[in-house]
Amino acid sequence: MIEMIKVSRTYDPNITALSDISLSIATGEMFFLIGRSGAGKTTLLKLICNMETPSNGLIEVAGYNINKLKGKDLAHLRQKIGVAYQDFKLLSNRTVAENIAIAMEVSYKNPRTIRHRVRDLLDQLQLVDKHDTLTGELSRGEQQRVALARSVANSPRLILVDEPTGNLDASTTRRVMELLTRSNKAGATIVIATHDDSIYQQGNHRIMELRDGNIHSLTRGSLK
Repeated sequence: MIEMIKVSRTYDPNITALSDISLSIATGEMFFLIGRSGAGKTTLLKLICNMETPSNGLIEVAGYNINKLKGKDLAHLRQKIGVAYQDFKLLSNRTVAENIAIAMEVSYKNPRTIRHRVRDLLDQLQLVDKHDTLTGELSRGEQQRVALARSVANSPRLILVDEPTGNLDASTTRRVMELLTRSNKAGATIVIATHDDSIYQQGNHRIMELRDGNIHSLTRGSLK
């Protein structure tokens, strides 16, 4: 699903966010990206979804050189990528339901299908009572869950999640991971950037640690 070959990203005046990253993530894999703040996790996710372009190197997503796609081809691929941003990027003057529905509306899904999917996701994340609430009136933890629901709503082939549990308690974290695991079992490739070791230590997924923009280690979680 994702192929990165000698990818670097630098910013002016002379800041290196990522350096010489080579990485393959298989279709249907759940992959964890760890490291301290500033290690380059968010930058890597932005490169994968073409929010930013690499300074050097090649990035392929679903077989396409994502940085050479333009117009309709790029828009079509982006419809297959769901992103839950660390800063949420919700429309604060729209309701929770409207924010989640947007991803499906741009794909011209049936309105009845959209309503059912929105209700189902809100139920899974214990947000049913927030259906008609403006997202600007939610707590950060609630906004985080809405952002996650929006990222998976359209059943994308690739889901990129940046710190999905940073504002959540243990019980809600478990619900979030159950939702992501269901999406993964349904065939989605999932890349999760996180500080929360509780969400990856129990499984056998691959874990890549970044330090100062470099790959420090690439291992698997321990089965317990």
